[in-house]
Amino acid sequence: MKLNVFFAALMFLASCSAQKSGLKQSLVADMVENQTFTFIAQSVIPTEDARYNPRVMFPNGSQLYQLNGEYDVRITTDSVIAYLPYFGRAYTAPMNPAEGGIKFTSTNFEYKKSIRKGNYEIDIAPRDEREVRNLFLTISPNGYATLRVLSLNKTAISYNGQIESGK
Repeated sequence: MKLNVFFAALMFLASCSAQKSGLKQSLVADMVENQTFTFIAQSVIPTEDARYNPRVMFPNGSQLYQLNGEYDVRITTDSVIAYLPYFGRAYTAPMNPAEGGIKFTSTNFEYKKSIRKGNYEIDIAPRDEREVRNLFLTISPNGYATLRVLSLNKTAISYNGQIESGK
């Protein structure tokens, strides 16, 4: 008797989890399709060049660094707004140190999306930003995402995080 109750409870929890997962997947699909979402960066992965550069100081010896702030990229149909930290080699430095990182607003950009191996692949190419060349975003059906940023004057960098509905 106790075994039957246990299995019934287990099946109920599994079905609730599957329904919640299905709801999350449809929400992610809608956000990507409608081009209205925010990528929230939770960790950063510098490129090989940055990790082995003796002039770049990192808090620990690992390759993945957790972020402690609200760093994000907001994507809508008419703009892309990025506010991300940068660790790595920059070939030109800004005159104002407060302008470091990857910070820009683009209103003229190309947005391409495709599906590869069940994940959404999004390529954003800002045309009115002179520093950032491409943003490559890979989004899982559950909303977890990886962002790779290619810049003209900095080494490439990757961020892990998740997407949320547009703020």
